[in-house]
Parts: sequence; structure tokens; C-alpha cells
Amino acid sequence: MYLNRRILFAAIASLCGLAAAQGAAGAAVKTSDSCVKSCRACAQTCKDCMACCKDDNPKCAKNCEACHHMCQACAILCEAGSPVSDDVCAACEKMCLDCAAMCEKSDKDCCKQCAETCRKCAAECKASRR
Repeated sequence: MYLNRRILFAAIASLCGLAAAQGAAGAAVKTSDSCVKSCRACAQTCKDCMACCKDDNPKCAKNCEACHHMCQACAILCEAGSPVSDDVCAACEKMCLDCAAMCEKSDKDCCKQCAETCRKCAAECKASRR
């Protein structure tokens, strides 16, 4: 695996700690089902793109792996109504936009599909925080 999972989980734990420090812990957050569905679809598309690009474009593969993990975390936390859902959705939106920008530079079909799915996921994450 390209991404150090300990770093990703530390970042998510930091977001959880931040929310608790702000007094948000205990208050369930309602998020849209479309956000969860988009995150799950994006996670799978990023995983597929990562596998497609790992040999010829390792930088893209690494970025897609990070986006895959971020979208999985976002889907899980939003589905559970976590009090840090807004923070995780904001991070997911940014990660997806970065991933889409990277994938748009490639002419591979897997990258085109990934960019499209990432942009949709970013839009759903943004809409769910309103």
C-alpha cells in the first residue's frame, strides 16, 4: 500500500478530538443518503483507478488510494450520524477535488471515470453540509 494508514487514522482521530473539544460530541448529525452513496461509489472507483494506474502512474495511484480511504471513512461516519460528519465531509470534498484534478490530467478511461465520480462525490459532500 502506498499510503501510511496510521497517518490517515491519526488525521481522522484528530478530527474526532476537535469535534469533542468543541462540544459537538453526543449530537448526532443528519447527513443525506446521497452523500453516503456517492462516497461509497467514489471509494470503489478510486480503488479501481489505483489498480489501473499503479504501474505506469504511481503518483496518481497514491492519490487515488488516499481518496479511496477518505471516502470510505466519510461514508462510514456520515451513515452513523457522527458529530464529526461535517468536518470529515469537508476533508472528503477537498480530497476528491484534488483527486479529480490529478486524474483529469490522464487520458486513461479509468482516470476519466475516477475524475467524474470524484467531482460528484465532492458536490454531494458539499451539499450535505448545508
